[in-house]
Parts: sequence; C-alpha cells; structure tokens
Amino acid sequence: MIKFAVMTFMYNAWGNSEKGSHKELIQILAESGADGIEALCNTFMGNDKLLKLYQKELNSNQLKMPVMDLIVNLACTDKKERVDAYETMRIGIDICDALGSEVVHVAGCNLVEGICPEDGRKWIAEGMSEFVDDVEKRGMSLAFEDYDLAPDLICSAADCLDILRQSDPRVKFVFDTGNFEVVGEHAEDCFESLIKHTCHFHFKDFTSDDNLRKYHGTYFGQGIIKNREVAEAISKTNYNGWVALESYLQDDNGPHETIPKELSVLKSMF
Repeated sequence: MIKFAVMTFMYNAWGNSEKGSHKELIQILAESGADGIEALCNTFMGNDKLLKLYQKELNSNQLKMPVMDLIVNLACTDKKERVDAYETMRIGIDICDALGSEVVHVAGCNLVEGICPEDGRKWIAEGMSEFVDDVEKRGMSLAFEDYDLAPDLICSAADCLDILRQSDPRVKFVFDTGNFEVVGEHAEDCFESLIKHTCHFHFKDFTSDDNLRKYHGTYFGQGIIKNREVAEAISKTNYNGWVALESYLQDDNGPHETIPKELSVLKSMF
C-alpha cells in the first residue's frame, strides 16, 4: 500500500512567520489527507522546543515522519570540513530517530574546488558507508537522491549508480522524478535501472524555457515531468512504501492553497 507524505522545507519560513505556525502546518497536512511529513532535519538542530512540538503534534494528528532530509556535504575533503560534516550526520541521525523516521535522506552534496566529480562520488560513498551501521541498528535506512543542484556530481542515473556501487550495499536511493531533467535525462527512462535500489520517491513538476534545459518548478501535474508514467511503473512493482509531494510555491501561495490541491493530484496518479 502506497503512503503519501508532503515535503515541508518550502513552508519553513511560513511556519516561522506571523502568517502561520508549524502546528498549523501539521494540521493542514492532516486535513489534506497526508499520511506523513518529510521535514528538513537541519531545522531541528539546536531546537528542542520544535522537536517536542512535532513529536506531540504528529501523534495528535495521527501522522508519521517517515523521511527526513539531512543537508550535509559528504563530498568535502578538507579535514575540518569533513569532521564537521560527520558531526552533522550524527546529530541528524539522532533527530531522525527521535521522530520515528524510516529513512535518513542525505542531500546537499556538492563539489568543492579542486575535486573532480569521480573523487567526490568516492567521498560520498565513503561517508554514507561510515554511518550505515548506526542507521540500520536504529531500524532506519540511509539514502541519497539524484540532486539537481550538483548536476556534475550526483544527478544522472549513471552517477547515482556509481555511488551505489561504491557504497555499502545497505545504502539506498531516493528517486526524484524531476531532478534527472537537469542533466538531460527523464525519470521514466531511469526507473528500471534504479528501482531495485529505491526506498522512497519524490514527486515534483518542472516547466522548461524554450528547450534550453533551464528548469523551473511549477504547479504539480501541470509541467513536463511524466509523473503519472512513473506512478504507473511503481504500481506494477511490489513497492509498498512512501512517496512524497515536493511542491514549488507559485504566486505567493502558502500551504493552504498548495497542499490540498497538489496532494490530491498525486494521489490520483496511483
């Protein structure tokens, strides 16, 4: 059975403003028919009050936190930066555990000056492998995605498979339906090679500018990404995990305007 989460990093500013709150955001998700939330792990670092609020409100609204997005650069080679990155990993894993997550999703890896992409992928694989034991002991999986902000490092299917080959076999993949477009690939074409490694899906939509490979987020279901085709491919497998809606806010819309409509569209694809 497919379960539906909503990614919420794009609503953090709203949740911290006079317009809304994190408590209200959680209520909106519950009322919209979400089964869970995929939140930015770094938001909770050094913020025990927010952590306790989410623990309480998730329980009150019968929602899960199946996946958390942990922003950290494992491609760095500078000794101090790597020590800092590993400490961020440790803190993030603790937070994911405290909120009952199933998947620790590592994002944010970028090339640093003087490092070639091949070496960057080796460092990512080494970093992921370093923490997979701890994550597994806590009953979670450790995974990374095709990351559009690092197109030369960790975005194409081949580059993601390269990291998986070099990592501990327990390291998994988060399949983002939109990000492949940045390197001229399409999710529906990458599905078969990556599905056996995949533990979670991000669904988003893009629009392009005159075939110049310049992509911008758009209303989910109204762009160029063949999300319905990917959903149909998922339905033909034995996958029974989570999929997450990743919205791109348009026209100054907030969660009230965006989540109910776009989540309904995602659900209809299954």
